[in-house]
Amino acid sequence: MVFRIIPLLFFLLLLPSPSSTAATNILLTGETLPTNTQLFTPNAAFRIHNDCNLALYNPTLRFQSNTGNLRTNNCTLTLTHRGQLLIQAPNGSTIWSSSPPTKSGSYAALLRSDGHVAIYGPSVWSTPYRSSAGAAELAKHSPSPNARNHMFSSQVLCDNSKLASGEHALAMKDDCGLELVKESEGVVWESGTKGKGRNCFVRLDHRGQLAVVDDRFKVVWASKAAEADGFYVLVVQNDGRAAVYGPAIWSTDT
Repeated sequence: MVFRIIPLLFFLLLLPSPSSTAATNILLTGETLPTNTQLFTPNAAFRIHNDCNLALYNPTLRFQSNTGNLRTNNCTLTLTHRGQLLIQAPNGSTIWSSSPPTKSGSYAALLRSDGHVAIYGPSVWSTPYRSSAGAAELAKHSPSPNARNHMFSSQVLCDNSKLASGEHALAMKDDCGLELVKESEGVVWESGTKGKGRNCFVRLDHRGQLAVVDDRFKVVWASKAAEADGFYVLVVQNDGRAAVYGPAIWSTDT
């Protein structure tokens, strides 16, 4: 890992305009970043370059895979079902991995607001899978880089606040209902707690359990807790699901 000051102008040039690319800060298991594309937020970018070097940029920090001198081009970056980020050459060979493989499951690589990338997983809970739209349809509703699409252990949603990605949003309603809403369809999943409490909020704890809690701190709904304590993340995905991943198994800041 290399830390150094990056000229602000160079950093800004890496950030695409919202109209030029589908904006996202999350890579899920089975998804691939083609060469010269990136995860990004308003203040950071995690880019796989044409020369096969993977680099993290923000105004003060830098991480890179140091794979840009292998005389190979057009590499891709993929997140596997074993929790690894892999840089792969056009012939399918792996030239870099983030870590040794771990247990099979669904993982999420997240470019966080602190400018670092971490892999969380496997998934410990999610709303039911819904057949997602094709790539062209998803591109119409690509996530805004300014939208909040995740929250971590110890954080809460309350007072009609929400997490959003594309046309999907997970909202904690003032009637105590936790709802996943698709703009074009309405409610596609709900916790079944509407009217069962007052001033409710939803929290994510350090066992990866999502819980709807009323103003007397009574739990009116909860997902299943994971076996291990750790730092989990709830993500609203552009494929229309909300999912909890964790704990973190790899990060650019370690």
